[in-house]
Amino acid sequence: MFARRASWDLSQNDLSRRLDARRAAGLPILDLTESNPTRCEFSSPARLLREALERLARDPNAERYLPDARGDPAARRAIAAYHGAQGGAPTPDHVLLTAGTSEAYAHLFRLLGDPADRVLVPSPSYPLFGFLAELEGLEAVPYMLRFRADSNEWRIDIDSLEAACDARTRAVVVVHPNNPTGGFMRTADLSRLRNLCARRELALVSDEVFADYALDAPSGEWPGTLLAGADAAGAPLTFVLSGVSKTLALPQLKLAWIVGAGPAPLRDEALARLEVIADTYLAVNGLGQLILPELLAGRAAVQAEILERVRRNRAHLRRALSARPGTTLLPADAGWCAIIRVRGTPGGPPPDEDALVAELLDGAGVLVQPGWFFDLSSNADEKSAHLVLSLLPAPDVFVAGVDAVCRICADAAR
Repeated sequence: MFARRASWDLSQNDLSRRLDARRAAGLPILDLTESNPTRCEFSSPARLLREALERLARDPNAERYLPDARGDPAARRAIAAYHGAQGGAPTPDHVLLTAGTSEAYAHLFRLLGDPADRVLVPSPSYPLFGFLAELEGLEAVPYMLRFRADSNEWRIDIDSLEAACDARTRAVVVVHPNNPTGGFMRTADLSRLRNLCARRELALVSDEVFADYALDAPSGEWPGTLLAGADAAGAPLTFVLSGVSKTLALPQLKLAWIVGAGPAPLRDEALARLEVIADTYLAVNGLGQLILPELLAGRAAVQAEILERVRRNRAHLRRALSARPGTTLLPADAGWCAIIRVRGTPGGPPPDEDALVAELLDGAGVLVQPGWFFDLSSNADEKSAHLVLSLLPAPDVFVAGVDAVCRICADAAR
């Protein structure tokens, strides 16, 4: 009765069953997977939103429905200015608003691919890509990101990416910086990737929702945005995605955008076709568009508060792991996640990620994510396990949870 694209296995996995049982028993849970900023005791996003809504209540435009398939002009001007500050050079005409980045992906996949076509997506990264592609009749094909121990950084395996290309490939997706690795794409890799996409006539899609959350000062090793240089001669058709869920820590607004770049005739035709797709749905909330310029103007306070939390929690995790042989905090350039590598015992098998996660939840009431959830297992040292933690939880929650994580991981590494 149901379409093949909706033929998912809806049964609960073991971790979900354990979590439900613990909640049903009324037992406490220290959730170190929490990535919803509205549940992490931040004050700046709520204050910024409240002030904008108070002014919106007095705006007569809030009482009218003024649909624009590309989005409110003032909102698009604010987005163009935001990316201009990152090093891009878009105009408001290059911007199209969407109801979240998932809808942005859906629009782009509809634009670029026919049924059974393929898009290349990074591994490790979001588990959502497979669902988004499948729902549009496309196939998400992974290419590898490799952790280089010699330079202590994550890099795109360009050879893996090119090997994954075939006649049905239509686009390459990058996440800049990646989630969960936190790695920005290096300038040298970007140059090779642009050449590959241009040569094979592939679109380049860059998800930059975490671009504002660099842990250290900007580095010349990576661009602030792939919009920088995207209009140069020989560049491929490029789309950059971002939104208020991460940029402003306001996921409840469901407001994101696509910025088009690349060869002008191709870019303009792509945006015109995207406008038809967007006009078919008109899903973007009008009130959110009206307050977006004010929200973006106030982003500095929001991002400063979140970065202070992320840096503080990451520093505590680094100190805690340094005293536990066999455990390592993998480096990151940016983002809201941390990856712990747990070495196996000498001569023995690697630790079992699911067993570690279950022991943490059942024994200590601490919830973390196994590395395989982000496909870290396909890129990992075969003698190691990986756990992924959010760096957003309030410090008291994070510190208590990390103490248990370090203890149990160290036991597994003995």
